[in-house]
Amino acid sequence: MDNSELIQQYLLGTLSADQVAELEERMADSPSLRRQFAMAAAIDAGLRDAAIESSMEPPLPSELKPTSQSWVQQALLSIAIAAGLLLAVGVWLNVRQPSAIASLQTSENAAWESTLPTTVGSRLPPGVMKLATGIATIAFDSGATATLEAPAEFQLLSAVRMSVKRGAAVLDVPESAHGFVVETPGGYAVDHGTQFAVSVNGDSQTSEFEVMQGEISVHHSASGKALRLQNEQMASLSSSELATRDDDPNAEPSESEPTFVRVGTDGRSTYVIRNNRRGKWINPELLMVKQADSRKWDTRAMFRMDLRDIDLSKMQSARLRLNQVPSGKGFASRLPPQNIFAVYGVTVPDRETWGDDPTWEDAPDTDDGVLLGRFEIPRSQTTGTFGIQTPELLDFLRSDQDQKVTFVVVRETRLIEGSDRGLVHAFASDSHPERSGPLLEFAPNQP
Repeated sequence: MDNSELIQQYLLGTLSADQVAELEERMADSPSLRRQFAMAAAIDAGLRDAAIESSMEPPLPSELKPTSQSWVQQALLSIAIAAGLLLAVGVWLNVRQPSAIASLQTSENAAWESTLPTTVGSRLPPGVMKLATGIATIAFDSGATATLEAPAEFQLLSAVRMSVKRGAAVLDVPESAHGFVVETPGGYAVDHGTQFAVSVNGDSQTSEFEVMQGEISVHHSASGKALRLQNEQMASLSSSELATRDDDPNAEPSESEPTFVRVGTDGRSTYVIRNNRRGKWINPELLMVKQADSRKWDTRAMFRMDLRDIDLSKMQSARLRLNQVPSGKGFASRLPPQNIFAVYGVTVPDRETWGDDPTWEDAPDTDDGVLLGRFEIPRSQTTGTFGIQTPELLDFLRSDQDQKVTFVVVRETRLIEGSDRGLVHAFASDSHPERSGPLLEFAPNQP
């Protein structure tokens, strides 16, 4: 049965349940079919109203019968009713079933902060996505692909348009998607058949474009100025100007582009449970933390980092980053809306290390160090990037004698209901297949 016949039979009320489901599925994938359905439904409703009104009017003497002008007025009224119904039905359909415009093609060690789906293969409607860590590729229905590198914030607008608010992306645009638009602070770029890269500094609100192959045009919104860029040409865009760039790829980074230094744990991480359960209770891919009223399932995490290759005197700041991942254990509803976590730096040398199978008593604890900072996670959130960046953290790193530092992470928030079955929070370890483990990120002093 074709679309027109399905719509007609639907309005007559003769479709089966399976045929109604088929019509809804077709409309979900076709904006034009939704418009066709809305128009038909509105016209049908308007005609039915006109017919009802006519059937309720008593017969009139021939001298009082309506003139042709009054029938025109009734027809116009029916059309107006139909138009209003068309608008209402159209709005209802668009709100009820937003159309997908892209798919999540790949996700490499990615941690997301997004209300849109983040499973590889998921269909994506318009909306904002934040990539906290890793790399991900979005495949638009037009054929264009965008490979994004964290940290990145971007918005999917249509199958041929996106906005990059922060982060870096590489765009591959085939012939089917010529004219693809990438919006950035201060302006936008239009593809003319190419592969190009864009990098947006969210703090300074500046953007850089580089054409790898083909051609794009970069437009400055404030002035209306535009530049055409071809193979290997570059341009910078800000709210105040648009200018070409001729950078030496081997040049030292500019002052606005500091080189960050990152240090991981190299596998030196684990967690302990107060009841000293090990074996199947310990997942090497996770670092779990929990505070339970019965105390036997209290859980704390610890990890160790080697900083001997870092000249801390040349670093102006340090940040500890943790990637939250689902633990699959416990109920979030038994926790308060906000949950507080604390990070301690171990200062007792004899407590900085642990064996292959540590017990609760032998593992580093909060009493063995100093508080470096706290952070919060909503109970409804299962993924994201968290951590601390405090003066106490940098002081602790600089004061450690052997430059091998140990951290302990605990959750200070207890349950609001029950004793043990509340949510266990988890962070990725270096063994996690999709997320990176704990990282210390250093920003060097500026010259």
